Amino acid sequence: REALGDLESRGESGINVWIPVADETRAVAALREDGIAVAPGALYRIAAPPAIRVTTATLPVGDARRVAEAIKRVTTVSPTRWY
Repeated sequence: REALGDLESRGESGINVWIPVADETRAVAALREDGIAVAPGALYRIAAPPAIRVTTATLPVGDARRVAEAIKRVTTVSPTRWY
């Protein structure tokens, strides 16, 4: 378990990082709008809480801060209420 600033993340292999989110679909879509591709955790988990999977093995070092800041933005925004 590691922290990116105050962004919780998990990753031991150096290939992928798991980041908990309230809504996987919303996080994946918001990041796609920023040109960042991540995977919803549902594709890779059985009994774990919602998360996104970020492949870091091919992430250029120069893009890491921009990606981290975008992830932090989408994971700290409260979901929109639907009435």
